[in-house]
Amino acid sequence: MDVAVTKSHLGRVLVVDDDPAMRKACARLLATEGWNVVVAENGRAAIDAMDGGREQFDCVVSDVHMPELDGFGLIAAIRRHDDELPVLLMTADPSLDGAVRAIDNGAVSYLSKPFDQGALGTAVARAARRHGVARMRRRAESSSPLFGDDMIPRFERALARAWMAFQPIVDVTARRVFAYEALIRTDEPSLQRPDVLITVAEKLGRVHDLGRTVRAAVARAMPTFPTGVLAFVNLHGLELDDEQLFDPRSELAAHSSRVVLEITERIGLDPAIGASRVAMLRRMGYRIAVDDLGAGYSALGALASLEPEVVKLDMSLVRDLQASPTKRRVVGAIATLVRELGGRVVAEGVEQKLERDAVLACGIELLQGYLFARPSRELEVVERDRI
Repeated sequence: MDVAVTKSHLGRVLVVDDDPAMRKACARLLATEGWNVVVAENGRAAIDAMDGGREQFDCVVSDVHMPELDGFGLIAAIRRHDDELPVLLMTADPSLDGAVRAIDNGAVSYLSKPFDQGALGTAVARAARRHGVARMRRRAESSSPLFGDDMIPRFERALARAWMAFQPIVDVTARRVFAYEALIRTDEPSLQRPDVLITVAEKLGRVHDLGRTVRAAVARAMPTFPTGVLAFVNLHGLELDDEQLFDPRSELAAHSSRVVLEITERIGLDPAIGASRVAMLRRMGYRIAVDDLGAGYSALGALASLEPEVVKLDMSLVRDLQASPTKRRVVGAIATLVRELGGRVVAEGVEQKLERDAVLACGIELLQGYLFARPSRELEVVERDRI
């Protein structure tokens, strides 16, 4: 196995391609920019290079079509021991089906050959930077007192001091607020980050308690919602086991016709059980959304099993959409598929007018992001001239 090393490197990248010329070209391009590059001739050799997860890489760049183990199989093998290592897939024969499959299986980008040094270098740098931030965050959390002996009382305080922030989802065509997404917040200092709060709930087996707190808070806020405006409420996969969720006497059930439950797959969701429980929620009047399409979960499978009324595109697909023809083709294909299934698409994380225009050009009218409003305690009114 060849290794290209630079004197001062940004990190380690694994390049996988059965074409020797392409391996060499990618390695040279990345090494020139300051990366320490390891190359492998196919997916099997790449797994050997990773040595069961003991060899650390910041990013993997892999061809799609390879003998023995292709790019999709490589992603599956990597995900068995690392949920976050970014994988960039590249192919000389791009297709919409392949791009959607790549993103749905956990690839963070899908590059069409040939590409220039700038495109490859930018994609690797962006992916590795995000991975580095996530890795540092995990280390900080594991070495911090966050998960110490006082975790239970701090979690109790977090629930007692929880409140909801609301971020509008706008219908750009109608130039109005379509819905508000309810986002959990707490004034407990050690658990103010929502992702940490959810992780603690999982570790303590208290996901049901957190979900009940959220649903009760949203129910209290519903009378303040403008007529015809919906509420999007995140629903952890584990909450599908909570019988209180299905109680027609529960606080939120009284508003079910105006509530969209966003199914999030932080952990695996059993398709058979999930579909039957979701059917029960529909009979109560709730609508269903699949969250984070494009963030690496098996959301396309969820489209078939859950038949959601709404699909939310992860912000990783929306970010800089105007600058990526491949992303635009993927997003456009997803929008067409969802429409054919009778659903609607929400694009999350829209921060720039150029992103807004690119999303609209892909056939998506429901948008959410800082361009329109940040989450706040109050239901922010978005003026028509801001939409």
